[in-house]
Amino acid sequence: MSCKEAPQPIADGRKADYAFYDAHGEFHRFSRYNDSKAIVLYVQGNGCPIVRNGLTDFHEVVAEFKDDFAFFMLNANLQDSRESVRKEAEDFNFQVPVLLDSNQLFADALDINTTAEAIILHPTTREVLYRGPVNNRLDFEGQKSAPTESYLRDALTTLLQGQTIAKTFEVTKGCKVTRLSKTQKEDSLTYTQDIAPILQNHCVRCHKDGGIAPWQMKDYPTIVGWSEMIKEVLWSKRMPPWKADPTIGEFTNSFSLPDSQARKVVRWIETGMKQGPGEDPLATIPTDTLVWPMGTPDDIVTLKKESIPATGVIPYRYQKFTLNVDRDVWISGIAMKPGNPKVVHHFVIAETDGNKESLIVNRPPTPWIDNYIAVGTGGDETTIFPDSTGVFLKKGSSLSIQIHYTTTGKPEVDETQIGFYFHETPPANPLYAIAPYNHTFTIPPYSKDTKVVARDTITKDITLHYLGPHMHYRGKSIKIMAAFPSGEIQTLVSVPDYNFNWQLIYKLKEPISLPKNTVLVVEGVYDNSYQNPLNPDPSQELHYGIQSIDEMLIGFMNYTIDK
Repeated sequence: MSCKEAPQPIADGRKADYAFYDAHGEFHRFSRYNDSKAIVLYVQGNGCPIVRNGLTDFHEVVAEFKDDFAFFMLNANLQDSRESVRKEAEDFNFQVPVLLDSNQLFADALDINTTAEAIILHPTTREVLYRGPVNNRLDFEGQKSAPTESYLRDALTTLLQGQTIAKTFEVTKGCKVTRLSKTQKEDSLTYTQDIAPILQNHCVRCHKDGGIAPWQMKDYPTIVGWSEMIKEVLWSKRMPPWKADPTIGEFTNSFSLPDSQARKVVRWIETGMKQGPGEDPLATIPTDTLVWPMGTPDDIVTLKKESIPATGVIPYRYQKFTLNVDRDVWISGIAMKPGNPKVVHHFVIAETDGNKESLIVNRPPTPWIDNYIAVGTGGDETTIFPDSTGVFLKKGSSLSIQIHYTTTGKPEVDETQIGFYFHETPPANPLYAIAPYNHTFTIPPYSKDTKVVARDTITKDITLHYLGPHMHYRGKSIKIMAAFPSGEIQTLVSVPDYNFNWQLIYKLKEPISLPKNTVLVVEGVYDNSYQNPLNPDPSQELHYGIQSIDEMLIGFMNYTIDK
């Protein structure tokens, strides 16, 4: 690609940067489409005859302008589920994704009341440039053989010509959209009774004194002061940073925020932020005085001090250590206590010197990948292994830790401690690690949707307990799936809004049994464009590498062997 052809960065303040799941579980944030001439939405509703009869006209416009504009449908109906919208899309052959405004925050912002309405948004400001019907062919219980006015086509042609749309609004005839804001009394929400409990359950885990978040949710005045920022990160689904699709799998460590509760917080902000009666729930949270959340470890290793610069991208830091015990041990859990939580991004502990052959796949083992013991990140630095399981370490075993540090704007120092918990007697089931990976891929410069796949075929019956999808800065989405010998494929975890800053271990509520000859599949999609705000340099061709500026595709998993 020549210099003249190379895309250029686009200024985008990421305001009104709404985000949605679509009917097929993919994730869309408006700023990812800011290189389009505009974002075009068509308000859809299951069973609406005007929407259904208008699809042919809408699809004709999509086919004509798809190279310059980003097209979507939008469903804000309370009665339509993801599954029912997906069926409608299949039955009527929708040509574009259907965004699900399940909490109706976007419908409130744009006052959407009618289906079959087309809405054109500016690609960076998200201001409405036009709204109205696609054309004038359809009416209630009637239609013309051909339209005499083509409102949407004319508006898009005007934008392509670099001109301003003269008439930005036309009356749309469609089916009514029932809105929560018009059927519920939301101005009675209060901080003490409704909002603080939500923040306490989903946000304070990071936004606390000494937590990894940059500010502390400590009382009502603080929440009011940060309210506009809170609203913005809820619109864009940047917070809370639980990135797994909530409709796939159940996990014991989930802190995802249901749409209904996100709506409560935003509507409380928009309706006056009443404080309410009683004590401030956040101000009365007792200070966490536990040095080790799971109790005092059986052995504590203090790492060497690390100095962190004020800014920049820091290569991984490595240290080796041995336990302070003179015997073989069975580990039941590991806790990491960063000396400086604000700079410790994530860590991996592995027995790299004793790189054992895998018991369930026929390929050479890889250090750090197949013999990791614990992974911690995003405020979740404690790994307690599943009941009746443990990891065996021989006396004198050498362990390695890989730490990824981030900067805060000033020089920092970290001296981390690692706590090890031991079983008194050997557990019933040894816990092992397996991690399908791909190290032969190429991601072209400026590419938006490069798919990479990794596979491992297991040779024994196993039970999966923990899942850890892993990519780097260009990661856009990732899935871990099981392809069973029967031909059935089950998605175990899907992270459609992957973010390198929030890599979690997803702990299955119900462990999954996999028979031998099952294929473990890891499927990742990479965005190496300017539309990926985390991308260090879209002009680079990318390959496998261990540093965060390189790329990886790994599916960390912990399992036990069935007997």
